Amino acid sequence: MARKITPYAFILGFIECSLKRCCSYSQWAAAIGRLAGCSVSKQSLFERVNDGASAFAQKLLQHALKKQVKTRDVPLFENFKRVLLQDSTTLALPDKLAEYFPGNISRGVQKAVARIQCILEITTMRFMHFSLSGFTCNDQSASSLITIHLKKNDLVIRDMGYFVLNCLDEISSKQAYFLSRLRSDVNIYDQKGQCLTLGKLLHKNQVDQWVWIGKNKRLPVRLVMLRLPTAQAAERKRKARKDRDKRLNRSKAYYRWLEYAAFVTNVDEQIWSTQQVAEAYKTRWQIEIIFKCWKSSFNLQKIVQDYQHNIHRVRTAILLMLLFICLFMQKVYIHYRNALEKKTNKVVSIFKLSQYLAANLQHFFSMNRQNLLDQITRHCCYENRPSRTNMTELIKIFKN
Repeated sequence: MARKITPYAFILGFIECSLKRCCSYSQWAAAIGRLAGCSVSKQSLFERVNDGASAFAQKLLQHALKKQVKTRDVPLFENFKRVLLQDSTTLALPDKLAEYFPGNISRGVQKAVARIQCILEITTMRFMHFSLSGFTCNDQSASSLITIHLKKNDLVIRDMGYFVLNCLDEISSKQAYFLSRLRSDVNIYDQKGQCLTLGKLLHKNQVDQWVWIGKNKRLPVRLVMLRLPTAQAAERKRKARKDRDKRLNRSKAYYRWLEYAAFVTNVDEQIWSTQQVAEAYKTRWQIEIIFKCWKSSFNLQKIVQDYQHNIHRVRTAILLMLLFICLFMQKVYIHYRNALEKKTNKVVSIFKLSQYLAANLQHFFSMNRQNLLDQITRHCCYENRPSRTNMTELIKIFKN
């Protein structure tokens, strides 16, 4: 990289442009020049956004992921070393990038879609893993990514997309725990080895018992099923009826299944009650909120424009934005969340804070600390609503 283009200016210039949705080489070069105090041409920048730039961004991201953060005490998870959420999100890219990021086929045209796999430690809000692939590398194929990060007494929370019996078995073999939604097509057996049909299960408002799952490889799990509110069950059925995939068998039993939230876990009753199993799973929505921040506040979906086909530029852009997201979580969100909870007992909304930072990037880091705390208190905290519990409160209040 040219001596006058410093890493600081290269990265911050890109972030500024991305948050303003102006990501051309010309605009990026202008931002770098302003930050570095020199003149940088778009041609000079273009020549430097190559495989070396993407490798540089990858190394910075890996360094940020290794950053240690102090674990936070959370009563709901006090029996676990760490709590890992695994999920993915996708980015639509220009069709010419389908060779690198193969997506779905629409009207005979191969689309380009990137999938970002993430592992988030929920008690510290620290990302532990990012990987970038095409859309066709689905969540099920990425299920085993979690196992290389596991330690004894960790807890893994994932949705049905990652449901693979062999992987759940491997998590147990590492003396770790899992909590997952259960698919309706999985064979379930009681402790005597008798098959439990849906008809036998779906006659109570709740089920909480140890069973075996899997037709060939039988895995011992705790099955927890809770009947959903009528309106929520009706909405799930409505969405199922709209799905026209002919490969799906929508039987009457399946529609009864949709009236329940069904979970499997290897966490026993001495650690979690039936209700706590369901409440623990709700924390998975924290990563969905974070994905919303990425796309709504940080414009992740917009950083690659339709005319940008250079794979090095695309990889560098995505990796730099993920780096910025890591730094936002570690240096901004966690810091001010902890500071305000101690000082005012208010709870910072990660979504509101991301919006505020994106709209005020240039002023954010130049404000004095007290002024910034006042602004975050006024504009970025949850409102006090006795009838609603926000996600941070949820994982703090459920005690055994």
